[in-house]
Amino acid sequence: RRLGLHDKSHAIFNVHLVSKAVLPPTFITLNGSHLNHLLLDTHSSHIYVGAVNVLYHLSPDLQLLSWGKTGPKLDSPDCLPPIDPTDCTQAETTDNTNKLLLLEEIKGGDPLSLIVCGTVLQGICEKRSLENVSQVLYKTDNPVDTQYVAANNPRVSTVGVVVEQKGVLLMLVGRGYTSKGPGGIPPITMRRLTPVARYSAPAFSHEELGKLVVGSYSEYNNHFVKAFHHNNYVYFVFSRRDMWGKREYRTYVSRLCVGDPNFYSYVEVPLSCGGGYNLAQAAVLGYHREQPTLFVAMAMGQASTPTPTDRTALCVYKVEELDKALHGAQLLCYTQEGKDANNKEKAYIEYEVSSSCLKLPQDSLNEYPCGGEHTPSPIASAIALEATPAFTWTPPITAVTTATEVGHTIVLLGDKNGRLNCRWICLGSQSESEIVFTLFAHAKVASSCILSVSNSRTVLRASDLCVCVFQVTKLHVAQCEKHLDCHTCLSNRDPYCGWCSLEGRYLSSPDCYINSARKLTLKSVFCDCFLSTNLKYECYGSKVAQKSQNCPVPEKQQQQQCFCLCMACVSSMWPCHWCVKDELCTHDKSCPRQHVIYNSRVSELSLPRGPDSCPCVWALQSSPLVPVGFDSELSLQGKNLDIFEVMLMCRLSFHPIHFLYLLVVSSLRLICVCVTVQLYDCSVGQSDCSQCRAVAGNYGCVWCADETPGCVYNQSCTSGTMDTCPPPLITEVEPLTGPLEGGILLTIQGSNLGQSFQDIQAGVTVAGVTCRPLPEAYRISTSIVCELQASANATAGPVVITVRGSEKGESQQTFSYQNPQLSRIVPEKGPLAGGTMLTLHGSQLLTGQRTEQSSDQIAGLQTFLGSKPCLSDTRLICRTSHSNQTGRVPVKVVFGKAERILDSVLFSYMEDPVITDATPTESFYGGGRLIYVTGQNLNVVQQPKMSVSNEPRERSEVRRRRYTHVSVRSPLVTVKQPENSFHELCTNVTSERMICKSPMVEPKSRIVRVWFEMDNVHIDFHTIKNKLFTYHPNPDLFQLNSESRGTPIRFKPGGVLAVEGKGLTLAMNRDEVVAQLGDKECVIKTLDNTHLYCEPPEEQPLALDDSDLPKLKVLMGSLAFDLGPVQYDNDLHSLVPLAAQIGLAAGAAVVVLIVLVIILMYRRKSKQALRDYKKVLVQLETLEINVGDQCRKEFTDLMTEMMDLSSDVGGPGIPFLDYRTYAERVFFPGQKGAPLSQNLDLPDSRRQTVEQGLGQLNNLLNNRLFLIRFIHTLEVQQSFSQRDRGYVASLLTMALHDKLEYFTDVMKTLLGDLVQQYVTKNPKLMLRRTETVVEKMLTNWMSICLYSFLKEVAGEPLYKLYRAIKYQVDKGPVDAVTGKAKRTLNDSHLLREDIEYCSVTLTVLVKSGVEVQPCPVKVLDTDTITQVKDKILDQIYKGAAFSQRPAADSLDLEWRSGQAGHLTLSDDDVTAIIQGRWKRINTLQHYKVPDGATVALIPRSQSSLGVNQFYQTGEKTPMLEGEEEEGLRLWHLVKPSEDPEIPKHRKSSMRERERAKAIPEIYLTRLLSMKGTLQKFVDDVFVAILSTKWPPPIAVRFFFDFLDDMAEKHGIDDPETVHIWKTNSLPLRFWVNILKNPQFVFDVQVTDSVDAVLSVIAQTFIDSCTTSEHKVGRDSPVNKLLYAREIPRYKQLVERYYSDIHNAVSGCYQEMNSTLTELSGMNNLVALHELYKYINKYYDQIIMSLEEDAAGQKMQLAYRLQQVAALVENKVTDL
Repeated sequence: RRLGLHDKSHAIFNVHLVSKAVLPPTFITLNGSHLNHLLLDTHSSHIYVGAVNVLYHLSPDLQLLSWGKTGPKLDSPDCLPPIDPTDCTQAETTDNTNKLLLLEEIKGGDPLSLIVCGTVLQGICEKRSLENVSQVLYKTDNPVDTQYVAANNPRVSTVGVVVEQKGVLLMLVGRGYTSKGPGGIPPITMRRLTPVARYSAPAFSHEELGKLVVGSYSEYNNHFVKAFHHNNYVYFVFSRRDMWGKREYRTYVSRLCVGDPNFYSYVEVPLSCGGGYNLAQAAVLGYHREQPTLFVAMAMGQASTPTPTDRTALCVYKVEELDKALHGAQLLCYTQEGKDANNKEKAYIEYEVSSSCLKLPQDSLNEYPCGGEHTPSPIASAIALEATPAFTWTPPITAVTTATEVGHTIVLLGDKNGRLNCRWICLGSQSESEIVFTLFAHAKVASSCILSVSNSRTVLRASDLCVCVFQVTKLHVAQCEKHLDCHTCLSNRDPYCGWCSLEGRYLSSPDCYINSARKLTLKSVFCDCFLSTNLKYECYGSKVAQKSQNCPVPEKQQQQQCFCLCMACVSSMWPCHWCVKDELCTHDKSCPRQHVIYNSRVSELSLPRGPDSCPCVWALQSSPLVPVGFDSELSLQGKNLDIFEVMLMCRLSFHPIHFLYLLVVSSLRLICVCVTVQLYDCSVGQSDCSQCRAVAGNYGCVWCADETPGCVYNQSCTSGTMDTCPPPLITEVEPLTGPLEGGILLTIQGSNLGQSFQDIQAGVTVAGVTCRPLPEAYRISTSIVCELQASANATAGPVVITVRGSEKGESQQTFSYQNPQLSRIVPEKGPLAGGTMLTLHGSQLLTGQRTEQSSDQIAGLQTFLGSKPCLSDTRLICRTSHSNQTGRVPVKVVFGKAERILDSVLFSYMEDPVITDATPTESFYGGGRLIYVTGQNLNVVQQPKMSVSNEPRERSEVRRRRYTHVSVRSPLVTVKQPENSFHELCTNVTSERMICKSPMVEPKSRIVRVWFEMDNVHIDFHTIKNKLFTYHPNPDLFQLNSESRGTPIRFKPGGVLAVEGKGLTLAMNRDEVVAQLGDKECVIKTLDNTHLYCEPPEEQPLALDDSDLPKLKVLMGSLAFDLGPVQYDNDLHSLVPLAAQIGLAAGAAVVVLIVLVIILMYRRKSKQALRDYKKVLVQLETLEINVGDQCRKEFTDLMTEMMDLSSDVGGPGIPFLDYRTYAERVFFPGQKGAPLSQNLDLPDSRRQTVEQGLGQLNNLLNNRLFLIRFIHTLEVQQSFSQRDRGYVASLLTMALHDKLEYFTDVMKTLLGDLVQQYVTKNPKLMLRRTETVVEKMLTNWMSICLYSFLKEVAGEPLYKLYRAIKYQVDKGPVDAVTGKAKRTLNDSHLLREDIEYCSVTLTVLVKSGVEVQPCPVKVLDTDTITQVKDKILDQIYKGAAFSQRPAADSLDLEWRSGQAGHLTLSDDDVTAIIQGRWKRINTLQHYKVPDGATVALIPRSQSSLGVNQFYQTGEKTPMLEGEEEEGLRLWHLVKPSEDPEIPKHRKSSMRERERAKAIPEIYLTRLLSMKGTLQKFVDDVFVAILSTKWPPPIAVRFFFDFLDDMAEKHGIDDPETVHIWKTNSLPLRFWVNILKNPQFVFDVQVTDSVDAVLSVIAQTFIDSCTTSEHKVGRDSPVNKLLYAREIPRYKQLVERYYSDIHNAVSGCYQEMNSTLTELSGMNNLVALHELYKYINKYYDQIIMSLEEDAAGQKMQLAYRLQQVAALVENKVTDL
């Protein structure tokens, strides 16, 4: 480039000045949203804001790029998603507060998605697109309980961090305690971000991953503040209650290895901030003195609460010291049992985990830096990490972030009052309290503010401007420009700013390019002597060369003065001089390269001095336009340029497009930042002559007429320019039709269509009619848009354009004016809801349509129905919109300004159709079943449809099942996947009826919705009859000739065709099935679930195809079955020879003769039998009537009693056993003095040592390898009996009760080994009995996990069943010796004699305080005295626990009559009746106690104990031994082994006695009476156990999923085997035990007669769970016959229960720890001591087994067991 100089002394230059003032903060108000979190994507510098119900995406300059809604949603913290308002009545519209906002990004790669978690739906998370946050990439509509991530309470904290582990992204989450919602969600969990098919775990699930298990989370009450990833660790900062110490709240930091999926490495240490600051409010990881440092804002708590006060402080902790403290705690707990050299406890196991610190080898921590199965965890340090507050502050600090600037650590703080504070900690200072404070008055920070520092020293944060308005503000923290002199600069002590000594101004550090020797820092205590000026300078900020400097100049009115560095230097108040060629301001008067300009204060006038001697360029004299490709001369204004010895060069620096900054340099040294010039190219954008000539003249662009005409710069055109342009050229016109009234817009494309709008303003005609151009749509030379004017008649012609009134251009296309007309519409009526497809008929309806369509809508064409718009398409078919009222409305079509109204035909809006009934409600998947629909206004709709939407089973399996190998959904795919929809048109439509066919759907798919679609009226099927429409699997029909498919079956006319099948009547009845045999119908005679019988015609029908024989085809809806050909057998000729026929006839005659003789003999015998039969029949009829009446009466009485019971049952009325007693009875059935109720019996001298050994044994048991080897070793010992196995399993359950998750994991491992054993044998036999330790462990595990289910769900119906049984049994006589009863379900316990008895009401005197209250009690006169006492106690202590009432044998029954008549009644006394060797127990009948008698229970005197009372209720064995010695046998109602001797006064007639003696089974009808009375209560218990109305117990879901997984793993496809496993593990192992023994759950007494009834019910439950068909016959046991009709129904209940659990959400056992925290008080020391007895018994074998295992050797398990032995019993070992 050439640079023109006018003279050497005063050259003319132009300088470009960029003005720069103090920048105000940038902010954006986001619709008043309450902001929660802010996230800065460092890759794109985009900002993401999480707010209540909204998510925002902002650009770096805070422009809104996208937004998406996250709420509000229908929710309740008490309900589990998905929320169903019918199940969750408390659900309401709830705001969704953002709790987590994280980036899913792999290290070194771009972010994948945005992770968003809120408070609704139990804190589930979703993934959203980074480009458009409204697009959901992943979410789950049916989350499992392991996917609940964030806290469901807006006030409870949640923090998270994303880490990468072996290429897999994981998210660690810290979540505070919430009182509502599902329990058991751990405070810290590790979660997958993508589904893993190998584990069948969905995204965001913590299944099979680590978690911090806490016993009682509500006690610890963690409040999380920060989570961050540093090196190979993840840290959490939180405050919680110190349960180990003084129960005060403290702040802790915990640490985990990133690669530790089991949390073995978890360790935490408390933080101490001097002055009593104990509650962390905010934290950030930053750098101080180039070391990673944790900055924590602490508040002072209110007393012992987690509530902070207004006093806060900032404490600083070096990460190196923090890691050292954490490492020390681990080392102490691994190797020194947590104690220091002084035996003081410095590390311990926290969170109520049943583990303890160990004494492992010293190198254990180095060998296992992230822990292992054998190491203790979680570890907490008792020693706090101390720090002194860097400074204190009021009001409370709510946010903190840090930055480093020139070695200074800068802390930015947001406080509760909305202020932003900037403080710095000096790098060289020894004291961290040397700080400077800067307050930004306009930066109000919300209490929940978020700070994020970008590279441009800009703070992004959420700020609160007033109470309800929220915004995001971008604030420049470096505001150096407001300081105008050095002293103000340094006194302010802003860490972002420094004084540029050579520029004389206060600038942020990067903006000053002079080396550090020439720049003052904050530590300077004086200002540089070089510069002194009162002018305000600004820095341009663009560096060209390494040492080049910016040249600031004044405004334009001062351009004659030139201010640059030279001028600033020589005009300084100090004696500073400028070295021109060295660009140096110095106090020396000589320069290295000569040519010095001296300070203006120098007195020598001959020397060049002062600003006027400085070389400078300040202006551009010539035009700034520079054409591309041509040399251009620029004239610059300047002065003193002759100093330089070489030609000045001009360098261009690009800025925006077409603009450049011109820098004038000498020898590559900058003189000044100068002018702005503009580059341009004439050929760009000017495609024709008109466009070229329209360019402004000073650009010099001309249209050159050479071989290739074009727009060029005038100096490059050699062949001459064109003064006039060619006439207009029209290339395209659209549309080509329009209405006579005009009004539509015409678009004309072409070239040379004028150089300005004025050129064509009056020059456009269309078919001879003027078209008015629109100025805003005009594009020079290329495009004209004009509005079509009206035409008098239909005409056609070209489009003509005249430019400037002379040049014309005419289109090749012809435009036509048209007159569109409407003639009719179809249909003429529709529902108010709209949606009717309306077809308009007429002529020229596409008038005004454009030729090219980008959508289905017609541009410029609108259709109206009445006053409402109607969507239209290219066929002029529109869908009607909604109307508010019925009536007839016209149809109007608008073409531009033309309106066409159809007056002759009006459209009628009619009432919406209503459906009142639809039957049937079931169909096969194949569809086609006729659904008969009734209602009103059905014919308003032209094409009503029945519709079904479904979801493939594979997709729902991914969402709802956990153990499956179907590939899971990709996290990058939107979860809202389209559902498949199927439709069937309805026929025979009248106003009140129509017939629809059920649509066909994919087999085995999940039905999402079934509805009737009638235009815009959609009626869900379930709203019609409150019943869902159900789809069943398609039926199977087998070939007629199953042995040889295709071979015809022979049929003899007159018979029926039998077709076998399966599932035929699930969704079809006989009348709906059609069978065709050839061209004739085969009449259906019978249809059941497995057979179809049809009657073919008498003659063989014709075949419908080319074959000779007709085929049987069965149609079941849309399903068609071809069952094979049928051949009629029409051969009437006998194939038997004549001789054979004669022989057969003779043989038949002999047979007939013999039969006649037999019949005669039979008749004689049968007459006698018939007479006996009629007698019995009369008796049976009478009995049947009596049984029916008795059932009704008994049931009425029982329901009255149960209504009274129900009022007592609601909680305290049910005498539930406490958990300890329940566990003792289940773990150790039939054993007294179980370990649960014992104490460790040891001498005091040995107690401490033994307990220490047992503690080490407990740690050993927590090692999975040791425990499994221990169990396997015991089980292979010959002397280890089955009783021992059960006992050891229960002891292990006690010992590991507080670590239920570990216990479950070991049990799963052992069960996996058990499955492996049975798979090779007979898998159906697995879990049938309790023969191994793990099977008893499973029993105990089920008992533990189902205890809460028993109390909350099954307990009440079970207790009611027990009370109903006891009530019914006690209403009839019960033999006190044999236990037989009149009212029972057990035939072996049935009292088969007709015992006469009557009910007696006794008035019992009950002492209540000082008063005596009479209490009526009903008993029987045949009751023994002990039975009477029991019934009295039952009534008096009704609803109380059995153990809390006095025993019957401790009381006497006293009969009182008058004042002095007192008679003590007893089972045995001198009045007892003795007959031969039989002695009868006394009854009320014996004492002749009348109805209404007054009795009282009095304490038995000590002397009479054991004398009068010799029998206890429910015992079959008499308690009086003396009677047996004397040879007397006791009896009550019947004698046990002999025929009954009925007293004379009780004898019945001889006929009745004969009947009773002849048919004793006639009393079996009493079983039916009892069964009918109890049926409701039995059903209630079975439904409570097997119903899925409420969520099944977590343990059941978890274990059933485990069995499914085992079956899949071992390739077991037989569903019967899995069914048997589930039955053996739950119903037979647990529920049968509970049904037979309610005393395991309740504090009640179960007598033999009640036990007999429960045994029958339990057996019925067992039969209901078997897969084999329940067949009964004449020889079947009576107990099976009793429930023969109910068992198939119960079987269906069981199968549905198993199926629902199989298809339900996955099970998780995590919350069992929190729900069973009350169980932590078990005496596990006794259990450990008992276990040690077995270790001692098989000590050598166990040691040998451990030493043989390589892993065991590595963990030194044998050595540790020897340590235990040495401590527990001083055993001599090899130690």
